[in-house]
Amino acid sequence: MRKLLRADLYRMYRNKKIWIALLAMFSAAGMMISMQYSGMDYEVPLSRVIFLPMTFFGLVIAAYVGFYAGEDFSDGTVRNKIVTGNRRRDIYVSQLVGVWSASLVLYILTVLVAVSVGLPLFACDVGIKEVSMYFILGCFTVLAMGSIFYLISMCIGNRSVAITVCMGLAFLMLFLCLHTNQILAQSQYKNEVLNPHYVSGVKRICYELLHDMNPMGQIAQLSEMKYLSPVRWIVSDVLWLLAAHGIGTVVFGKKDIR
Repeated sequence: MRKLLRADLYRMYRNKKIWIALLAMFSAAGMMISMQYSGMDYEVPLSRVIFLPMTFFGLVIAAYVGFYAGEDFSDGTVRNKIVTGNRRRDIYVSQLVGVWSASLVLYILTVLVAVSVGLPLFACDVGIKEVSMYFILGCFTVLAMGSIFYLISMCIGNRSVAITVCMGLAFLMLFLCLHTNQILAQSQYKNEVLNPHYVSGVKRICYELLHDMNPMGQIAQLSEMKYLSPVRWIVSDVLWLLAAHGIGTVVFGKKDIR
């Protein structure tokens, strides 16, 4: 298991795709910070830009994981690992740890870039404690995202199809996030008149639950540094991690690999 893990981590960071993914996230950070700095006629708070580049994370990690995991099937790496006597469960877990590592690296470096560039440009309105809390919540989110796309890629076993499906799911999660966010953002009153589009009661609880369970919905909350329920956020991600690991090891263990 240790040899597998060491080999997967080494290959992942030697692969040019991780650097392309980093470049994409840095470009997104630069573009969004530039838009906030030059496009507003008022002083923008730092809290508005620290996690803002993460809105692109789902699309970037979907493409990266689809390629990373799918490539192992296309070039015969997975088959060779099995032939040499490695257990399928160990193969799945070692690559999953590699995906988690890549997800965290992309996340941490992107946030560091946003903070480093944003500090001298924007009004500092947040403390280390608050940023740390949201940063930890974001760690759970990126791990859950990586796990979901890795599960899909390992079940499909084809690089091109895996990338297509992962990107399609990322866009679907994004559209669902936009829908739930638009509904939850409605104020109860507009101009002292009851807003007919405002939802309350059980219906609102369902929308909040759906928004929290969707990793893209969590990213939306992270970018605004406003959460609905941190406990529900973490529990949702832990469930995603457990489900991806449990389902993935079972499906991959029975998969016909040629």
